[in-house]
Amino acid sequence: MKHSISKLLEDRQSLAALALLIALYLIFRAAGGGMAAVSGGSMEPSLHSGDLVFIIKSNDVRKGDIIVFRSGGGYVIHRVIDVYSLDGMKCYVTQGDNNPFPDPGSQRCAVPGRTVYGVPDDLVVGVVIEFLGFPVKIPYVGSLALLLRG
Repeated sequence: MKHSISKLLEDRQSLAALALLIALYLIFRAAGGGMAAVSGGSMEPSLHSGDLVFIIKSNDVRKGDIIVFRSGGGYVIHRVIDVYSLDGMKCYVTQGDNNPFPDPGSQRCAVPGRTVYGVPDDLVVGVVIEFLGFPVKIPYVGSLALLLRG
């Protein structure tokens, strides 16, 4: 009997924790936030494949921020290494922490004489939320999303 009571309490605690996570998720979504699953090792050691990160829209993207942007029918999560403006459009040069070179960027951000182009601001989905300089993430949880995506 004592074993079944402790099991019941564990189950209730698990359900309460799950309910809290769902409530936080709904509040976060209502505030304009989102989540993204990390795929690949380009952001190691900061982020690993299968991490789930929290993102929020921002009009104040800065050098050093980790952003999520649309690229080639998918999404990329990389760090901003430079920011510049071109004809009123902000452009972000990005690079994975574990990559030797910056991302190719977009021709829309092409500047004569510049070999590296940025990502136009309208392709940026959001900025990864950080706390004390570290990305807010839940390890392994994004693996389920990656599996379901195929």
